Amino acid sequence: MKRVADWQIANPSKHPIHDWTQAPFFLGLSSLHQVSGESKYLEALDGFGKKLSYGPGPRVTHADDHAVLQAWLELYARDKDAAKLKPTEEQFSKVLAALSNEGPKSITGGTFTWCWCDALFMSPPVWAHLSKITGDPKYLDWADKEWWTTTDVLYDPTHHLFYRDNRYFTRRTPSGKKVFWSRGNGWVAGGIVHMLDHLPADHPSRTKYLGLYHDMMHALVKLQNEDGLWRTSLLDPQDPMGESSGSSFFVYSMAWGINRGLLPAETFRPVVMKGYEALQKNIQPTGMLGFVQKIGEAPDKQDTTAESTEVYGSGAFILAGSEIVRLLDPSKQRKDLATFKDVKLPEQFLPARPRTYARFVPERMDDFTWENDLVAFRTYGPALRRGPENSGIDCWFKRVPYPVIDKWYIQDRLKLEYGKVNKPYHDDQGEGYDVYKVGDTRGCGGASVWADNRLHNSETYVSQKIIENTPERIVFELDYASKFKGRTLRETKRITLIMGQRLFQSDSKFTLDGEPAKDLEIAIGLMPQVKGSEPNFSPKTGTMLVWEKLDGYGLGTGIAIDPSRVLGMKTHTDEAGQTQALCMTKTDSEGSVRWFSGFGWEGQGDITTAEKWASHLETFAGKFVKAPYVDHSRDATFQVHLREVP
Repeated sequence: MKRVADWQIANPSKHPIHDWTQAPFFLGLSSLHQVSGESKYLEALDGFGKKLSYGPGPRVTHADDHAVLQAWLELYARDKDAAKLKPTEEQFSKVLAALSNEGPKSITGGTFTWCWCDALFMSPPVWAHLSKITGDPKYLDWADKEWWTTTDVLYDPTHHLFYRDNRYFTRRTPSGKKVFWSRGNGWVAGGIVHMLDHLPADHPSRTKYLGLYHDMMHALVKLQNEDGLWRTSLLDPQDPMGESSGSSFFVYSMAWGINRGLLPAETFRPVVMKGYEALQKNIQPTGMLGFVQKIGEAPDKQDTTAESTEVYGSGAFILAGSEIVRLLDPSKQRKDLATFKDVKLPEQFLPARPRTYARFVPERMDDFTWENDLVAFRTYGPALRRGPENSGIDCWFKRVPYPVIDKWYIQDRLKLEYGKVNKPYHDDQGEGYDVYKVGDTRGCGGASVWADNRLHNSETYVSQKIIENTPERIVFELDYASKFKGRTLRETKRITLIMGQRLFQSDSKFTLDGEPAKDLEIAIGLMPQVKGSEPNFSPKTGTMLVWEKLDGYGLGTGIAIDPSRVLGMKTHTDEAGQTQALCMTKTDSEGSVRWFSGFGWEGQGDITTAEKWASHLETFAGKFVKAPYVDHSRDATFQVHLREVP
């Protein structure tokens, strides 16, 4: 480790002192001084700082030009020399002023100024440390919001890794895998541990940082190659290049977690030691660290050889080595950083608490959406009344238990920095997506009046009202109005969804010219997504389902209803050639009907076969058809609306 540091000091980087490439090396010098006690490393660091007057790079808001400030704050923490603190305070006051009018780019509310994953190492830890030093929370508050905005956009919760930037959402390796860059994720890993070093123990986001750290470390430990190193493209272990800079950051961040009791030593210590031994083999006889990927933004095809080096590679290696010294000799542990006594890592990173949620979405053509921890749905509103869409129900597939509705709508609209491309919810970036097609069909559980051997679909809803929107249950109403055989047909549908269930409850009341529409024949439909998919009818249990493969994953949609209310089940092909599965029923004397509808998606993880979906639906019907989520028939406020047909 000292050989690498000594070589790098004797052969200074050609990059400017303020350059982001220098930051890991400067931090490495500080850390090496602390574990070795050799003053020359601290003197070298201070010498670099003096040449820059302990300031940042020239670009005010650019994260890369903040990175070296981490080292100057380390120096300030040692000697309380105000000259090492003032430039950082001045710079960040300028940043806050410059970005004060920027609008939010995610549900977290940040500006997405840190629009590439490397930035999470470069800037956020400076803000966190500055709040710790000054006692002013405004710096950490801003950085925390920005951190989670970047994570909202660039983190893939399936692989627990970060895309380098938004251009990589759809890129794939030659073998068809997603592109996750080793050093980019190394920067993020280093950024997380530096944030946690300075975050107050009672900070509301601490659990989120710990959860993110947990998920990334447990993902990365599985991606180490037999030679001890990680490949430049993390999901492509067949790549022949074992690379030093990303691998050093991973060894560093894992050793950090072992030292703080956050990672199980029996699992991670062998990985750390194997990685460090492999990195030592990349040190040349001169002390130069080789096999460092050159400056770039991706696991590209450039050759990485024994002669390939960069100052950030040396820095990451020294940080890793210093942390391993502390692992071998606990007396070297720093006493000035956050401690994690009796802290247990969350089992899963959750950027938001799972809950039920419903919302009117005027910014997306008056959609109305609802979700819980397992499923999400939407239906269409007045702005689409002139189009083909009507009262059908759309399914949104979720891989994650936390709410996604608001996040997906925001990211679908925005044109992000790189390439001015958005993050459409029709593409799966790890949280799920919308691939279900509805159009003018019933979709997943939409209802229509059945007469003259055809469906009389209601148009899009005319009004909506949320009745209850709590973490455990949502209840809302959708009002429909249309002409039916010269009369005014009105429907008020009250929908209920609770946590932990895949089906939502629909209670509909119909009137004709203001009078209860008793004995009105109603068809509740399922629209198969793949031509030729056969529905399964079970009138005796009151269940109807479709199981099919969509984009390589099994999808089960289904209906559950009181069997005594079933008139029959059948398929129906309309004039456009669309074949739907229909469950036929009638309204009661009050013009009311109740049913449940929903889906199970293999990508979510639990419903993986047709048999499991059929069993789930039958069990659900046996429990909830007779004992619904809520018995709205006893609610005097549940009445059919009086609005006119638009």
